[in-house]
Amino acid sequence: MMHAIQSYFILYLKIMVTDKIPFLWTIGLPLVLALAYGTQNDFTYADFLSYIPLFWGYIILSTYLNGIGLQLARMREHGLMKTYIMISGNKLSCILAMILVQMVFAAVSLVFFTITVSLVSGMFSLQLIGFALLVLVGSVPLAFASTLLTLVPFKISSMTTLANIVMYPLFLLSTRQNEYWFSYFNPFYTIRQLAFEILQFFKALDVSINGPVLLTALLVYLLSGLFAIKRFNLLSILTR
Repeated sequence: MMHAIQSYFILYLKIMVTDKIPFLWTIGLPLVLALAYGTQNDFTYADFLSYIPLFWGYIILSTYLNGIGLQLARMREHGLMKTYIMISGNKLSCILAMILVQMVFAAVSLVFFTITVSLVSGMFSLQLIGFALLVLVGSVPLAFASTLLTLVPFKISSMTTLANIVMYPLFLLSTRQNEYWFSYFNPFYTIRQLAFEILQFFKALDVSINGPVLLTALLVYLLSGLFAIKRFNLLSILTR
């Protein structure tokens, strides 16, 4: 299985490197918003730490949405998943490799974004990059949860449009949500709270987070993703 994951990882990585559009799409909007907002305010470092996690969350979730959930659905519609899995004999290795590649992609995007915004805002530190990468590692359950999109019986073109349209309102909503258990149904809010928990742990930011609720939410996302992977069918939901 490890050999299959390695082979798929290299394949997906080569495909990702040759396609620059996803990189520009993933960091374009958060970079413009962060620079427009950040350069118009006289931020302290604590203020900066309280708003940059919102954009880390957007980059991470955009990567998971388009690079994992929608990509798996797209590959299945085109018959590629059936071919790949017939070769390896294991769908899990194929999906895990895709998750790993998209985490590499997200890491590169986060580093580029964090360096750019922090330099322009005069807040640069290597510690910031470390925080961003820790948030990425902690968000792994959401990477698995993105595979839930493969259970939705919509055409991939319609699903892609709808999913990306819904992202922005959820992103804005997360900036105004309060600490209630149902707030964690919004993945943007979940990542924001995860980032705050990490920042609070390293005493970089003084915030109060309900740790048990956050851990429960992440566990639910992980289990939901594992359920979706188990139910993942190689044949198109619409045509089979």
